[in-house]
Amino acid sequence: MKKIEEILKKQGIWESLPLQKDLRFELNISNDSMIFFIMKGSLSLKVNDLEKFTVLSGEMFLPQFDSSYEITVLENSHFLICYTPMEAWYSEQKWIDDLFLDDNSTSGEFFKLPIKKMILRYLSLIGLYLEKNIDSQVFFELKRQELFFLFHYCYQNYELAQFLQCIISKDIKFRKFVVVNYQNARNVQALAKLANYSTSGFIKKFQKCFNESPYKWMQRQKAKQISAEIVSGVKSLQEIANEYKFSSYQHFSVFCKTKLGAPPTSILRKNIDKVRENTKR
Repeated sequence: MKKIEEILKKQGIWESLPLQKDLRFELNISNDSMIFFIMKGSLSLKVNDLEKFTVLSGEMFLPQFDSSYEITVLENSHFLICYTPMEAWYSEQKWIDDLFLDDNSTSGEFFKLPIKKMILRYLSLIGLYLEKNIDSQVFFELKRQELFFLFHYCYQNYELAQFLQCIISKDIKFRKFVVVNYQNARNVQALAKLANYSTSGFIKKFQKCFNESPYKWMQRQKAKQISAEIVSGVKSLQEIANEYKFSSYQHFSVFCKTKLGAPPTSILRKNIDKVRENTKR
């Protein structure tokens, strides 16, 4: 049985995924969430090796954190997937809080929603943009924010409370604090102090919300930032190494190779080649 990572390309915010009948794969959500829109076909879900559910064409679901899914494609199908990391929901904090003003409660069970006609039309355009290879993260980020607005417009609060229960259950306010403030902290101890936690209490809370240690998470964020700096081409590699306080360029190169899969010179060269290729189109 394949794992979802072997199927997904993860090249951006949205992904178009045609799948063959009888394909089986495992899905585990530990950090960033993703919304599955079944545009064509159907699938069977086995959740935590217990309950089974069927999701049909014209339905959508958001897998819950800390749950395992065994997915079987029941017929030739086409999915659209929207990656929705916790950070993407921060601008919707007020709206998410409002979901519980009317005593809306969540069951913790698997929940799916029908895709309303307005959202289906919106998704058909997303599919067209992907087919035409539009390459703009800023554009697709705006389209994701539009999706959140359409959710708010098209569904009742009690439906959204159930659908988004994993977003709420992971303590969005704590996560927002971490994401906004971690760059101001030298290490985990300093970040815990900023959050008014003891170090042990902070680590426990962090692991509950992020499903990994704060040290590992901070290293991963550092790697993402460095990757973005290299790709932008604004600063020299030595300037980046100095800015992130590496003791030597060699140490910086080893960090990139370990965390990003390639030394900084290779990452930069690959991006230059990609830009040239896009320019020729």
